[in-house]
Amino acid sequence: MKIIKIFYLITLMSQITSCQNKNKKEINNLTNAEFIPNKSKIMKNSQDIYSLNKEINRFEKEYHYGAYVYTNNCSFEILLNDLPVVNHFMPSNGTLKGSYYPLNWNISKNGIQNITIKMYPGFNQDANTFNKTLENNSAIQIKIVKSFLDSNNALTDEQEVITYTTPQKKINETLISVFSGRTSYEDTFTFTAEIPYEIQTLENSEIIFTKDVEKLKQLEKEVATKYNEIREIYMSGSKDELANMNYNKEKRIAQQIYLSSAGIKDRWDNDYQFRTDQNLDFFDLKPIEKFTVKFYANGKIVCLQKINNKKSALWGGFKRKNKKEVTTTYISLYLHRPKGSNELFVY
Repeated sequence: MKIIKIFYLITLMSQITSCQNKNKKEINNLTNAEFIPNKSKIMKNSQDIYSLNKEINRFEKEYHYGAYVYTNNCSFEILLNDLPVVNHFMPSNGTLKGSYYPLNWNISKNGIQNITIKMYPGFNQDANTFNKTLENNSAIQIKIVKSFLDSNNALTDEQEVITYTTPQKKINETLISVFSGRTSYEDTFTFTAEIPYEIQTLENSEIIFTKDVEKLKQLEKEVATKYNEIREIYMSGSKDELANMNYNKEKRIAQQIYLSSAGIKDRWDNDYQFRTDQNLDFFDLKPIEKFTVKFYANGKIVCLQKINNKKSALWGGFKRKNKKEVTTTYISLYLHRPKGSNELFVY
């Protein structure tokens, strides 16, 4: 009898352990699948995006990170974790005086974040071309701050995290840029972000960058096909089809910037101008042409940029009913390939 009881206890403990492991595995799978593209045949729609607040975790401390950028006499590009923050082509002697750029949507987890600054000569409007070199007074300063969002959706309790300034040297008692006379300058610095969420989209994405010429041509063709597919949705499809394409992107961003239900709706209704929107008289997107391929996120993200201004190759214009002029729009479109997939998805 004692042997039977011992056997029963061993069997029971084994079942409990198995059940615990199964539950733990299911929880981990849900966590890892949270931002994986929708591969099922069930189409997402605009209502699913409006309901994203049910999928978003909320935390006691929800920090928003941003960068104040001050520049003088240079064009520049800023990347965070090898993802684009801003790409700005400035006229010669042009300045930015503390323009603010949000950073959370380039931050996927807690800890050290990497900023890259790329500087180029300013645009000479008289000659209608870019200057050949950076000038003595070319400079960039970036102040990283963190803050909270108050009940009125305004950033508050702002704290400085770190301030970076491009290096200078003193010549004849005058401070000038150390890179004066160069055709470009690149530098990096880091800061630590206190982030409560963790998003594994890029960790679960393949490196699609390649130096193989034939493979690069095939990838370029694949990316252009995807761009044209999305352009076709804008031009003749429905906004629900667009929602299905962008669902995981909107879910990721809603988590990164802690969007409320109202914020999610406002973003989808206003940031995605669409030809069927009742407030528009006109909407058009140009054919995908005259582009270059650009890689980000250490080769895991790819996009197409116009050759002349390095902005998105998915572009066009729209006119609101209460406006006289047409607004030019560049629709940011970044693509990635999940591991084990043969398809590109919107990031």
